[in-house]
Amino acid sequence: MSDDIVVTVEEGKVRGKIQEDYHGGKFYSFSGIPYGKAPIGDLRFKAPVPAEPWEGVKDGTKEGYECPSKDMYLGYYIGNEDNCLNLNVYTKELPSRNNVKKPVMVFIHGGGFMYGCNKSAYFGPHYLMSEDIVLVAINYRLGVFGFLSLEDQSLGVPGNAGLKDQTLALKWVQKNINNFGGDPQNVTIFGESAGSASVHYLTLSPLTKGLFHKAIMQSGSALNPWARGRRNFADIAKAIGYKDADEKTVFQKLCRASARSLVSAQFKIEDSFFASLVRPLGPVIEYPHEGAFLTEDPEEIIKSGKNHQIPMIIGYNSLEGLFYEIMRKTRNDANLPKNLERDIPYDLNILKNRNQVQEVAQKMKEFYYKSADLSESNIHCRYMLVSDVHFVYGIQKSATLLKRHGTAPVYVYRMSLNSSLNYFKKFCEVKYFKTMILVTLMTKLAGSSSLKGVFQSLYEKLPANKVDGVSHADDLFYLFTTFFSPTIVRGSEEDISIQKFVKPWTNFAKYGNPTPEKNETLNGVIWKPIESEEVDNIFDINKEVTITKNLECDRVSFWEKMYQQYAERV
Repeated sequence: MSDDIVVTVEEGKVRGKIQEDYHGGKFYSFSGIPYGKAPIGDLRFKAPVPAEPWEGVKDGTKEGYECPSKDMYLGYYIGNEDNCLNLNVYTKELPSRNNVKKPVMVFIHGGGFMYGCNKSAYFGPHYLMSEDIVLVAINYRLGVFGFLSLEDQSLGVPGNAGLKDQTLALKWVQKNINNFGGDPQNVTIFGESAGSASVHYLTLSPLTKGLFHKAIMQSGSALNPWARGRRNFADIAKAIGYKDADEKTVFQKLCRASARSLVSAQFKIEDSFFASLVRPLGPVIEYPHEGAFLTEDPEEIIKSGKNHQIPMIIGYNSLEGLFYEIMRKTRNDANLPKNLERDIPYDLNILKNRNQVQEVAQKMKEFYYKSADLSESNIHCRYMLVSDVHFVYGIQKSATLLKRHGTAPVYVYRMSLNSSLNYFKKFCEVKYFKTMILVTLMTKLAGSSSLKGVFQSLYEKLPANKVDGVSHADDLFYLFTTFFSPTIVRGSEEDISIQKFVKPWTNFAKYGNPTPEKNETLNGVIWKPIESEEVDNIFDINKEVTITKNLECDRVSFWEKMYQQYAERV
């Protein structure tokens, strides 16, 4: 009975419930546990403070609120500032006298720092909990709530509140996870996309020393162009319709505005999927002050060796840029461009030099398009370009710098696996996107197995433009269940595919080594850290797992030459 499943943490008692993993094994879940005080009133936009103690037993059988945003699939308003700084804990065993403490994995969701939450409808624990770990999934503030960044130091809003939320959640883990059977001295953080960039930032911050011991970065790096934000007073004021010229007046109004109006405003700000623009809402380099999360450039931190020297897994999917199709289907500003000038990364530092812009754009066209005109007939070239500019180059550069300037092992993977679980790829390929979204909405609202069947049937039957390669975010469906995930039969192709992620990920959390011994599911492959700055020993997750050479080497070299030739070096 759930009445008997009660765990005591520093702030009070939490009631949990029993669930089953996808193989039928038992685990306990405790949801919506506050780790930070509600970020309302004077705490809105500020660094978080720890949650206050509560009386009685808190109901952890129901999930907590999302932080205010829009639903990542369907676009309607979600969330509540009250108790949005919460986390979920899943464990196979509760502590007893004879228990050995379990490795802890803390997941940080993605969503471009604008979307996402820790709810099990999106990140269900049922695959990972087939292994003997403790899993934690956290919320953090998004958009303007998490990344408002002001110049006026007296206002106390330097930025990065969302990253500071993540830091506070990790402090909560250190204080409380032993009460769930977890080992606070063996914590692995992992995330995907903006969650992966967050993981990278956490390894760079002096505030997080000792809070975790290993890290997994999936399709995101602090060196990707979309992972950096800017001071955004003017953007926010304009979007919400404030005419005031000073930050203090606008800040006071923002503190009084409704959460819904702020969410509406933040999505009016130009936040184009082009590398030439620094995003308005995202992590920033803060001015030096007590409690600063980041005061130096990420690349310089790595080069100085001041980042955390811990084992890391870093990787990407084989065609990250296929995600561009989602942008085209959902945004008005992401149509096929006439030239490549807006795809030039802002940190190449040439955008004010018209001659150099045209020169680099031409070189990009020659390399990716073989000088052909941009069109639907060669759209795959655009997918490749977007993959490299937004993901692969920055990710591989991170691995190279960590190898060159660090002492800890760096493992690199590439996901090439296509199966019926590659849902994001299907969303990108499908011709009748609105039909897919409608059925997705019906499936989510109903939550019934019969509608899941309808979703699966339509998923298979809708016409699609077939593309080779694995889209951004497809790896998530091998680590987490969603509200539309199918029932997985033990021993099926899908089950084996899921284990190709679950086994090395949880092994890494347990041992700091993703393949401590040969495993049949992984084709007997032993995954070793990279031994060269050119990035070798790549663990290719496909129908058969193999160790490959760097298949993106030529493309990464192209961008390395562009930066060597054009970027201003200090």
